[in-house]
Amino acid sequence: MKSQEHWRKRSEELGSRQFRKADSYVNRLKKEYAKAWNSMQRDIETFYMRFADNNEISYAEAKKLLDAGELREFRMTLEEFTAKAKDNADHRWTKKLNNVYYRTRISRLEALQIQLRHQIEMLSEGTKRGTDGLLSDTYTDTYYRTLFEIQKGIGIGVTFAKIDSEAAGKIISNKWLSANYSDRIWANKAKLIRELDTNLAQSLIRGDNVNKTARTLSERMQVSFSNAARLVQTESAHIVSQATYDSYRESGVVEKYEFLATLDRRTSKVCRHMDGKVFDLQDKKEGVNFPPLHPRCRSTTVAFFDDEAGVRAAKDKNGKTYYVPDDLNYEEWYKQFVE
Repeated sequence: MKSQEHWRKRSEELGSRQFRKADSYVNRLKKEYAKAWNSMQRDIETFYMRFADNNEISYAEAKKLLDAGELREFRMTLEEFTAKAKDNADHRWTKKLNNVYYRTRISRLEALQIQLRHQIEMLSEGTKRGTDGLLSDTYTDTYYRTLFEIQKGIGIGVTFAKIDSEAAGKIISNKWLSANYSDRIWANKAKLIRELDTNLAQSLIRGDNVNKTARTLSERMQVSFSNAARLVQTESAHIVSQATYDSYRESGVVEKYEFLATLDRRTSKVCRHMDGKVFDLQDKKEGVNFPPLHPRCRSTTVAFFDDEAGVRAAKDKNGKTYYVPDDLNYEEWYKQFVE
């Protein structure tokens, strides 16, 4: 049986591995937000160039209807949007685009709002797909690596359930704090769209020039990105904890766990207070004595053994008990016992 210090070190390494994945995805997401904003900024600048007088446009001018030529051109834009949105999981946006396409009365402002919203719809759809992949990988990787560390730590194989992609998908979609990550992504999207529409209208009513209008909307995009980053990192922490708990339970040998708050560079007071405390696995309550305890929480847990654990050894294909050698690496273990 390995020492408790060994268990802590391995748990911290595993936690760091998963949190780095979330951070890497947030960096990619930041680039996607920047890309979307660049397109939106071009649309805003084009709007002002076409309809503004002395770099300003009144709300009344913005509410004027597109003329026949402008409407024809806008319909071509809608066709492009519809083609790009056809694979979206949420088909409501495609339906909205189709409905607008057949209208004969569309204002300049509404046309711009639809252009801006399309960028947000596509950005949110990409965020959903990316987060799907991140959380599914995080769950599966954490689950198996934690089981590997348990087996290697006690030196004996333990029976466990295997997780396929369908099972992982169902697990990450479970509601947590009254919603799941998908619900929160759509809520963030809806909030951003409302704020962009409101701030754009207010800028036009004030008579803001193109630079001030763009700056106002850019600030809303920054807030939305911060919300999205927090969502990804917090949901990832939740999935790490869920996978860790499931592996403890599946192992059949973990009855207690120790709370670890050492990974968080700016450990919160609540996590500092919990650091090092030991709890019975059956008393686990996420958000109370099991991480995450707060948004962007990076606390983890580690299996705790009072002394030599009684284990139910697993059997190989020939019905023999198998032992896990100390020099076995994860890739070899996975190939032998999971694949």
